[in-house]
Amino acid sequence: MNYKIGQVSKILNIPIDTLRYYEKLDIVHPNKNDKNNYRSYEPWDINFLTECKRLRSLDYSLSDIQNIMHYDNLEQFSKRIEEKQIDYNNKLKHYSLLIKKNEELRRELLNIANDLGQFHFAEQQDSYYLLHRYNYNYEKKDDFNGILEAWLNYLPFIEIIVEMQMNNIMYRAVTNDHAWGFSIKKEYVEAFNIPLSDKVKLIENPRCVTTVISAGDKGSFSLKLLDGALEFIREHGYRLAGNVTGHILARVHESDGYHRYIKVWLPIN
Repeated sequence: MNYKIGQVSKILNIPIDTLRYYEKLDIVHPNKNDKNNYRSYEPWDINFLTECKRLRSLDYSLSDIQNIMHYDNLEQFSKRIEEKQIDYNNKLKHYSLLIKKNEELRRELLNIANDLGQFHFAEQQDSYYLLHRYNYNYEKKDDFNGILEAWLNYLPFIEIIVEMQMNNIMYRAVTNDHAWGFSIKKEYVEAFNIPLSDKVKLIENPRCVTTVISAGDKGSFSLKLLDGALEFIREHGYRLAGNVTGHILARVHESDGYHRYIKVWLPIN
């Protein structure tokens, strides 16, 4: 018995346009009526389409499926299975770390209300960071020798970071110079073998005072947002010991306007 394309679509729950696309890719070859160009599918064709759907559910590309179904011998098919297993393991590692990363962000967002304007002693996790914008000027892409593009491939694990140099902070009444870029924790660099270069800086677990600051809309970021944290440091007998870094936790619209919540770390000694 033969089946029309609409019937096959209902049997396999595959859209008609997709069936035509599979035919275009030479995955399945229904018979065509020379007079009206209507397609006619045999049960054999439906078997191929069922196998195609099964392989798609296993995340094989249509190109792979075409080769598996029409060209591969057993050895070649087995090799594809082994390669797919490696791909699954890589994705498992990726999503396991992504779950951890998302949970960290969830906790930080829940703590914003409690951390805003409050100050705590903490140790910053080892992180690498890469600066690419100074005030409102971006560095030339070619200056990074491909590192910036490589880091952009790992955006789920990358934070948007601000660096405020200690000298500028000391003169924050007359300057607002600061830099923006990306940061990524050392554990993610090691897990994904993310490339580094002499453009990349390392934060090695210094003792810090940490807090959350809130900047508003465009042009509102100011080094003076650190005033409260610097006063807290002085009151407790410490001094600022290096550049301050921070990363954006959220950009949100509150009832009183636009907010950029930024968690900052101030190294102390």
